[in-house]
Amino acid sequence: MNSTAVSGPSIRLLMANMPSMLSDLLRSAFRSVEDITISEPINDVLQLPIALNRSIDVVLLGSLRTSTTYTALSFLEALMDYDPAPKAIVLTQQPDYDEAISLFRAGARGILCTQDLNFDLLCKSIRCVRRGEIWASNDLTAHLVASLSRPRSMNVVDVQGKSLLTAREQQVLHLLAEGLSNYELAMALKLSEHTVKNHLFRIFDKLGVSSRMEAVLYAVTPRHTPLSGKRGLKATGSNPVELKPRPSSISRSA
Repeated sequence: MNSTAVSGPSIRLLMANMPSMLSDLLRSAFRSVEDITISEPINDVLQLPIALNRSIDVVLLGSLRTSTTYTALSFLEALMDYDPAPKAIVLTQQPDYDEAISLFRAGARGILCTQDLNFDLLCKSIRCVRRGEIWASNDLTAHLVASLSRPRSMNVVDVQGKSLLTAREQQVLHLLAEGLSNYELAMALKLSEHTVKNHLFRIFDKLGVSSRMEAVLYAVTPRHTPLSGKRGLKATGSNPVELKPRPSSISRSA
């Protein structure tokens, strides 16, 4: 294995919820990477408080079929209680679209397929996520872009099927999914940027999210997604699609 170190402070990495064999192999490989420092691995979410006392930058989180996605989600949810929260990358076996959306919504900033795990790409993903970028496969990125570019419905409803967004807020969310900036939203809707920001704040509050990406991902998440019941909401979206990942990096939207 070979990996090229980059200049800058060392990245403090914590591995969690991984099979011991994979964990040992990765720890051995990371010893030759100058800009990544490994902490003692953990396999229990209750060990997080002690592990995070050592100032962790990135958590490499296992989500293998030998456990479940829900175990990864429990780690991700626990990480969100920390400020600042370490950035998380999830290693999983060929995630389908539904699983990937759930992981991103829970706070993951990268997803890697263990079937085609490449150490150089793993190191690159850690550096990219540390810089604040999102790491996903080409196929997953393509499905996300396709879903966001032609949303069937931006209508988010409660458990009784009642719409939680006004018609204007649905319109804003629809245009948001097309990638429009605040300025472009204002021009398209003939509103001031201040009014657009107010609409966005109300949408974020109603959906229980904190960013543009999370709002759109929430709206396109299928109804049967494990997290779709959060805060009593559910959202319309596309059907799950089987992915065959080819890793790449995409910039994070804010």
